[in-house]
Amino acid sequence: MDTAQAQSEALSAEIEKELAAGHLSFPTFLDVSLKIRRALESEDTGLDTLLPLIQLEPVLAARLIGLANSALYTSSANPVRDLRQAVLRLGVAAVRSLALVVATSQLARAEQLGPARAYAMRLWDHCVDVAAWAYAIAKETGEVSADEALLAGMLHDIGQFYLLGKAMDYPQLLDHEDELSDLVLCWHKPVGRAVLQALGVPEDIVDAVDDREVLGGALPLSGLADVLFLANLAAEMPNPLTLQREPTRSALLEAATHGMDKQAFDALAAAASDERLRALAALRG
Repeated sequence: MDTAQAQSEALSAEIEKELAAGHLSFPTFLDVSLKIRRALESEDTGLDTLLPLIQLEPVLAARLIGLANSALYTSSANPVRDLRQAVLRLGVAAVRSLALVVATSQLARAEQLGPARAYAMRLWDHCVDVAAWAYAIAKETGEVSADEALLAGMLHDIGQFYLLGKAMDYPQLLDHEDELSDLVLCWHKPVGRAVLQALGVPEDIVDAVDDREVLGGALPLSGLADVLFLANLAAEMPNPLTLQREPTRSALLEAATHGMDKQAFDALAAAASDERLRALAALRG
């Protein structure tokens, strides 16, 4: 089996079988996230259980300390100096978000992706941008938790990262972006939902990711799905799968916010823009 089409068909069959069985075979880039999820599911889990898992991934540990000392979470002049203090300051949602930031970043930089690595890096940039906007919009509106919005932003295209991780076993497919894009577009939504459920993501976040293509059309925003929808359209880094050009994205944003008070929306966008820059700096390290 040495053609891109044949490998695409083989991977599609593998994915279909996994979804039908209700059991995903996870690529290794999600190992730490899965271990953290399993630990958090246990009622007996405390910091003494969670911290060694995080320390298995030194990059994640370092990034958590950096995030705890960032403008997003620093409310005093006392810097965090160790991992225990960082986790206590950040909370569980932020730990899970940054675990995904680190995991997807490492996948996007994997040598095994070959020519698809540029695609993966653009996807990572897009997800970080959406997460930063989601955090900023949520913080400005106060309608939903900013930390949950950040997590939803990082997760909203997790199905695409999962498929890229699986595609590393199909090198001919990675050499043909058209075939790879077609496969990802076909499978990323059902795969994304299955991945979110396997990671133990709260159902309201799973539903918001599924419903992000719908907007209530009025202020105040009606929930996490609205925040994620606006964050997707506001993001300056497009998903590499989309064929939307800038005028199209701007027109969609204008149409989606048509029923909103323009002055109020412009004020929200301006305020969120500053917060987004702080979130971007924190997420990118």
